[in-house]
Amino acid sequence: MNIILNAIQKIDIFGVPIFLLTNNNNPLHQSKLGGIVTLSLGSISLIYFFYVIILWMSYSIAPNISSKQQTLGYSEFQLQDSTIQISLQDFTGDIDPFQKENNIITPLLFTYKDKTIYEKPISLFSSQEQPYLIKLNNASLILNTLEYKDEKYHEQIQYFIVLARCSEAFAINGSYCADENTINTYLSKYHGFLFLNIKLSQLNYITQEFEYFNKLYYTSFDVNMPQYSQILLKQQETIIDSGIVFNNFEHFSFLNNYEFINQVIDNSFSQKIINSMSNFTYNFDSYGCYLIRIDNISIKEEITHPKLGQILAQIGSIVQLIFLLKHLLLYYNTKLLENEILNDIITMYYPEFKEFKLDIFNQFNISIYKNNNQFKSSNLQEKYLILQARAKEKCKLNNILYEISRIQFILQQQFGDMVLIQSHQMGAKIDLNQIALVSIKESNRLCVKPVESIDLEPQSQYIDPLELLIKQS
Repeated sequence: MNIILNAIQKIDIFGVPIFLLTNNNNPLHQSKLGGIVTLSLGSISLIYFFYVIILWMSYSIAPNISSKQQTLGYSEFQLQDSTIQISLQDFTGDIDPFQKENNIITPLLFTYKDKTIYEKPISLFSSQEQPYLIKLNNASLILNTLEYKDEKYHEQIQYFIVLARCSEAFAINGSYCADENTINTYLSKYHGFLFLNIKLSQLNYITQEFEYFNKLYYTSFDVNMPQYSQILLKQQETIIDSGIVFNNFEHFSFLNNYEFINQVIDNSFSQKIINSMSNFTYNFDSYGCYLIRIDNISIKEEITHPKLGQILAQIGSIVQLIFLLKHLLLYYNTKLLENEILNDIITMYYPEFKEFKLDIFNQFNISIYKNNNQFKSSNLQEKYLILQARAKEKCKLNNILYEISRIQFILQQQFGDMVLIQSHQMGAKIDLNQIALVSIKESNRLCVKPVESIDLEPQSQYIDPLELLIKQS
């Protein structure tokens, strides 16, 4: 376990510089707690980095979205299959009035180009698989309200759906009208509602795929009070910038809404409008009509996914917040180093304090005794605190210089100035035969002895002058 903790201690990135001369060869003072916190914070930061990157790559980070309303003068839109449907919800009968055979009401599709109808209508009969249903398939709408003419722009195209009383004038291959008695009987009854169902879209900016939904409008179906309905299709243009570093724009255009406006008309309204806007002459009664066009008002939406630089900046900001804990670790390591140095100074003068162990904060604790014997002095803790305060003063540079100056004056008083001057020439001679020898250190060097008992006889073992007064650990 100690091996693991010592290895963790070496990766402590919150080590504080050692400004004082100590026995430690490491230029930084590191701690096991600092190493554990370094591992923890580094792991959390790395996990958070990968977490954010994965979210970013899957477009799960909320993009910047701006939306504005704009006015269009020209626009084109292609209606897909079954985008617009009109269905009859009949509560009183089981006859499909829109069927091809025995037809009662013929749904007619007229095409406006600019303000003129050039072509004959198209009959939109229901089918046996989908009775009571009128569908507008694969139609192209064009909005052109520009005040000037330009060849690159097409004429405006709108569609006009008329629910007309069946007439042989609108018959096509295989279609025929019901007899007059059947038609009159059907029209004399109440038949419920007409449902307008338009398929709209919204863009999923994560998958960049369309999601479809239907929007319904209900109108009454009364042959005596037909309604003119105007359907204004509203477009949305979405621009997505999904670039990693540089811009990468993708454009999407779709129907996101429509406006429905209706008013009551008479049975001859549609006939008059069509005859006045075309070269054809029709004579029929209508029981409702729908004008379909593109609205001039559209929505423009810009979606910008975060760039790599923004993500890295976000990660860096969070990691900086996480690493605010470094100030606590720096303070802890600083106090740890200070207490260790002060304890070394105290044990230089009072070696008996070596019998006590320091706690995890390198604080002196009288209850931690190596020989498991309680120290008898009751005020030892207080004594150590006093010594610690004095040691803090003693290790200051000005105090060290002061002590050296006192020693200098004592030597001057005892030996005179010439001895100190000649000391500049003193030094040991290099003995090449002794360089390879390893000095044998005494095992009891720090025992407390009277100075008179120290053996001053020449040692048989060579001792290097640089090693002579090195503090022993």
